[in-house]
Amino acid sequence: MKALLFGASGGLATVVAERLLVRGWHVDLVSRKRREEVVRKRFAAALTESQAGIYLVEEEYREFDPTQSYNAYFFMQALFAPCALAEMEEVRIEAEIGVGLTSHILLTRKLIATHPPLPNERRDFCYIGSTSAYAGFRNTSVYCAVKHGLLGFIRAMNDEYSHTDARFWLFSMGTMNTEMGALLVNQDSTSFLRPEDVADRMIAAVTSTSNVFEPEVILRRRSIRFLEKK
Repeated sequence: MKALLFGASGGLATVVAERLLVRGWHVDLVSRKRREEVVRKRFAAALTESQAGIYLVEEEYREFDPTQSYNAYFFMQALFAPCALAEMEEVRIEAEIGVGLTSHILLTRKLIATHPPLPNERRDFCYIGSTSAYAGFRNTSVYCAVKHGLLGFIRAMNDEYSHTDARFWLFSMGTMNTEMGALLVNQDSTSFLRPEDVADRMIAAVTSTSNVFEPEVILRRRSIRFLEKK
């Protein structure tokens, strides 16, 4: 089994790749060139043993050109910069939408157009959502818009490819204990979700041989703790 993973240097992406490698999958990792050293260090053993490969892009993941098809695709790239909309520069807004939504759509189009799903061929397209795909939160208006957009996208794609075995997943979770989660400085990080737990749920869903299909997987925090203001 083979997987292609975009945004390979991220916290959740690292764990997802590790879980797949343990299961004996071959994982090709796509990362920006400036993060190459991080990815190579984390997956040194797998790269040496040719259980993993690495592909680099300058800045835009849409630059990636697929040369083969995979059993599963993981779109892990996103930007998160909490800020009131009135204080955000246009270039920052465009970047957040471009990385988190536009690139996903363009990459999906390229992957499907280059290697159309074959009859009776299981193929999974996995996108990282957020509880922000189902609600709105102050100071994250653009991020919420991106995740709402992904939700509409996977719903439409599942309908568009309902006659095939291609499946489109949106894994939406609450704040995780990652570099991105650390940006929420007003919350107690001990209440954040563990990326290992999220990755396990993702891998269990994608690798299941059951006919059960839950395209929208929501993993919320049972409790949220805020830090006291000093």
